[in-house]
Amino acid sequence: MLSVKFDRLSGSSRLFLDFINCRGAARGFFSHDFSQLSSYRAAAERIDDSVYDRDNLASILRGELEKIGVSSKIQSNIEKLAEPDSLVVFAGQQAGMLLGPMYTVIKALTSYKLAEKLERELGRPVVPCFWMATDDHDFTEVKTVKLLDRGGNCLAITYEPDSLPEAISMADIYLDDKISDFLSGIRTNLIETEFTGDILDRIYACYRPGRRLPESFAALFDALMGEFGIIPVDPNFAGLKKIMIPVFRNEIENHKEIFGLFEKRSQELLAAGYHRQVHKTAENLNLFISDGGRKNIMVKNGRYGFDGKDDYYSKEQLLDMLDREPGLFSPNVSLRPIAQCAAFPTVCQITGPSEAAYFAQIPPLFEFMDIPLPVIRPRMFVTLMEPHIKKTFQKLSPDFLSLYNDTEHEISRVIMENYPPEIESRAESLRPEVEKPLKEMANSLKKNEPEGYQVIEHTLKRIDLELNHLSKKLLTIHKKRHETVRGQIHKATNFLFPEGEFQERVISPVYFANKFGPDIFRKIEEKLDADSIDHQVVEI
Repeated sequence: MLSVKFDRLSGSSRLFLDFINCRGAARGFFSHDFSQLSSYRAAAERIDDSVYDRDNLASILRGELEKIGVSSKIQSNIEKLAEPDSLVVFAGQQAGMLLGPMYTVIKALTSYKLAEKLERELGRPVVPCFWMATDDHDFTEVKTVKLLDRGGNCLAITYEPDSLPEAISMADIYLDDKISDFLSGIRTNLIETEFTGDILDRIYACYRPGRRLPESFAALFDALMGEFGIIPVDPNFAGLKKIMIPVFRNEIENHKEIFGLFEKRSQELLAAGYHRQVHKTAENLNLFISDGGRKNIMVKNGRYGFDGKDDYYSKEQLLDMLDREPGLFSPNVSLRPIAQCAAFPTVCQITGPSEAAYFAQIPPLFEFMDIPLPVIRPRMFVTLMEPHIKKTFQKLSPDFLSLYNDTEHEISRVIMENYPPEIESRAESLRPEVEKPLKEMANSLKKNEPEGYQVIEHTLKRIDLELNHLSKKLLTIHKKRHETVRGQIHKATNFLFPEGEFQERVISPVYFANKFGPDIFRKIEEKLDADSIDHQVVEI
């Protein structure tokens, strides 16, 4: 397995690089050093000093996931969560169509591997969970699934419902009859393999008209990943928002102070030479409300209103609304982790680069609300190398890192190294060696043997003609070889970096399950190093 350090990859922020390497000022912004077991022990001790209603959590999850019919391993982990000293490792992502890009699975597998490790090392129950971000309302980001054809071309299949209210949360999206067109597109564009029928059966069982999008996501998550026991958690499961009321109430009652803490930390990040991921104004709360769509809650002159609405409420009226209908409220990106950690005994949060950046801005908010701050840990980063791509790498030895950073430059280097340009001049180098002795012979016969001279002159012309033909033929063959090599490397690049992005950020896990079988994720998991902070290239 090849691994590539992020310091050598273009496009990584300084904050992310310092975070994953546990170096520089970044160490202070994340509070815990994720590379040290002592950090997880400290986070667990902080959780033990807090109160969590684990029985209630397990009851909520049990009731909601029984409707989907999840695996026995997930059911077992729900019971483990109910134990009085249980801890949780969370990963999360939007509820994208067919699980979204491959990194959804990679995040989930990171939580699974870490939970297993921490359970052994801490000697207490540790449960992997996956937070489905169903409060998010950017449907455009999740409605398209991308697959690869045999040539490495990226194919996009999009679910386009007949109508969709603006800014509606994923939790409120119900699949309509257009899901049939979407599924037909998936069936048409999947490469036919021995596993295709099985995979399509699983997909069709999960995605059907009238079903909520998050339920379909959770069902397919279970169908493909159920053996790992990773519990899918929807913040809109009945009863979960009620547990989050104290966090939402704190935000409403103390927004000004909370904003001040957030802004102070953001300025500290900038002063340390880092960037701020989240930009906010003092008027916007870290809360949304569902009111004909997901709308920001704003405060002005002590009155609270919803984005695009003319009605305003007093603080008491808004708090009364929260107590009566907590399900209407949802946290923004800054408050969501705090609400999650208030509800679940979260010892660790698995993050990607963008998530890590906003986590650097919010530890003071955890402290202000007296919520245990989990250890923030980067997810695994993975590219899967298929057998035919492995053959190209074995034959031509392109550099993975260079292909990502500058594809054309690397292709030129490989061609020069494997097929040097001297071959084009070899025929010309033969010319003097062949012609010189014949010319010497011709000169010696010119006076006394004119017929012999003529024969040699004729032969020299024939040789000249043949050498010209040989040069052209060699040049043609060389150019053809160049184009073949160029095509082979371009194809490999398309599979590894579709649309110029890392494969995990573009291609659906369904592509791999269909091509290599539904047990591919177990095979991948066994090869992955959960402690690696590099980008891992795994041969499958």
